[in-house]
Order: sequence, then C-alpha cells, then structure tokens
Amino acid sequence: MSNRTRAADTTEHDPEAGDEPLSPDVAAALRDVADRIDGCAGSLPIGPARHHARRAAVAARTTAAEDVRLADRRMAIGTLVTELRTAADEADATRAQYDLLQLLYEDVLPVTREASADIYA
Repeated sequence: MSNRTRAADTTEHDPEAGDEPLSPDVAAALRDVADRIDGCAGSLPIGPARHHARRAAVAARTTAAEDVRLADRRMAIGTLVTELRTAADEADATRAQYDLLQLLYEDVLPVTREASADIYA
C-alpha cells in the first residue's frame, strides 16, 4: 500500500485533459452494435448467454454515451468484448453462438478498435 495522497487523482469529466466524447461516427457505430447485440440476445433462451449479451449491449451504450468519464468508457469497452465473448461461450454450439461470434469478430472488434483510438489517445 502506498503512502501517497490521492488528492491529485481525478476522475471527473475534464475536457482539458482529453476526456472528450467519442467522435459522432464511432458513437453511432457503438449504438448500432448495441442494438444488434440486443437483437441477438432476444433470440437466446433465458439464461447466462442472454444475461452476458445484455451486459455487452449496455457496455456498448455506456462507451458511446457523451457524458461518460474516460475511466468508465475504458472499462465499458473492455466489458463489451468480454461479455459478448462470454455470451457466445454460454450459447453452447448453437446458431446463436455462431451469430454472436460473427458479430463479435466482424462488427464489434473493428468498432472497438476505432473507438480505442479516441479512448486511449
């Protein structure tokens, strides 16, 4: 445990420190991905796969939101990928699993890479 003070640490929204909203195109792509994940989740039986897919959709919307702090946005983008992958793992070799993995690799990962340029700049 460190003895340093946390007084200088800040997590408040600070546009001067580069804590700015995502570009409109990236935010729109993330919201679109969230809607598509919700569509996939709706076709899943109630259970762990649906739960993780819904959490992935929430994470995508959180990442895209304008008023989200940078630290929360960074956590949400990681949660998005993790939860979607977990949903696919829980879907147990069904068509839904294939659809979730296809969405992850063909749509979500490219969008998260693009968003990462803004988030980790």
